[in-house]
Amino acid sequence: MNKAVIVTENSYPEGDAGAVRQHALAKLLLDMNYDVLVIGYGSPTKGNINVYDGVRYISFRENSVNKVKRICDRLVFADKVFNYIKKNYSNLDLLVVVDLMPRGFKKMTKLKKQFGCTLVHDSVEWYSPEEFKKGRLDLAYLRKEYTNLKAINKSWNVIAISKYLEDHFCKKANKVVRIPVIMDVKNIKFRSKVIDNSKIIFSYAGGPGKKDYLKEIIDGFSILNEEELKKIELNIIGVTKKQLVDICNVNKESIIKLDSCLKVHGRVNRNEAVNLIRNSDYSLLIRNENLRYAKAGFPTKIVESLACGTPPLCNYSSDLDVYLKDKYNCIIANGHTSLDVYEAVRKALSISNKVDRQNMRINARKLALQSFDYNCLLYTSPSPRD
Repeated sequence: MNKAVIVTENSYPEGDAGAVRQHALAKLLLDMNYDVLVIGYGSPTKGNINVYDGVRYISFRENSVNKVKRICDRLVFADKVFNYIKKNYSNLDLLVVVDLMPRGFKKMTKLKKQFGCTLVHDSVEWYSPEEFKKGRLDLAYLRKEYTNLKAINKSWNVIAISKYLEDHFCKKANKVVRIPVIMDVKNIKFRSKVIDNSKIIFSYAGGPGKKDYLKEIIDGFSILNEEELKKIELNIIGVTKKQLVDICNVNKESIIKLDSCLKVHGRVNRNEAVNLIRNSDYSLLIRNENLRYAKAGFPTKIVESLACGTPPLCNYSSDLDVYLKDKYNCIIANGHTSLDVYEAVRKALSISNKVDRQNMRINARKLALQSFDYNCLLYTSPSPRD
């Protein structure tokens, strides 16, 4: 049996978007008869191999309250991976690397030379300086610049999550295959029926960063008149009111105006967030389609929403225009401004026919199954070989 290792600094298996993708890749490889191990940075496993949903994994994270020690552990993560594979594998066929510190990529190249394995980088994003307070001086930004511009060369094959990244790495890597967001869609519960509710429920789930335009979302809803506001409920999941103002720069006046319909949930666990999206009429995501991060990434939030049967209200970014059709499986905003959000919300409110709304939910789920379930790749995307 071929052996494969997936290396990720994400919190596998309990993390968010990254962990979802790595789990889907692991299950895909299992179905391709690979013996798979995920080496991650989730809850400590104390050197033991655990099993999650049929996937074997180990975490090299240490339990420590000391910040300096945690930083040091992160810095030597690649060394631990390197030493573990050398000690525990006599042969290795496939090594998939998500993200590592700069020197970690060189360590993985050494493993390729030792085992003669296929070396693959799973590339899922390319930051924009506008996302960070320190701009181009932010460490996360600098790390990603190194990865995308210097670390990947002809020794590497690349799985690119978007056409933007595919086009970039075609000039640098050995072979490139594009795989969008994938997950185990069939195991995600969905709701096709429209709940008889006096209000239309819109929900955003995410963090308080600058990537998702929460200010424009909330300001857009605040433009609605009083009669329109009576028809809606707006859920903000994963962000507190204080964070909305302090980090997302949302106007206090907008929050006050939306007081009767706005529910701010703060941070909740992943299952609760997915349940809230499933029980919504529309999910929300607005990004600046002109910035690099929005072109290079592919929003997992959109795919999770589709899998739940909940049509997203969003603008076109990344490769979403390939998959989403306005008023068929989603509601499309014409851009990323508050006025664009306002007009898209009014468009959603204009669809009052229950059958039409139910068909949108069915179409959303169908799209998720056909385009984003990991099983659909079994016969279309073999792993690249050099």
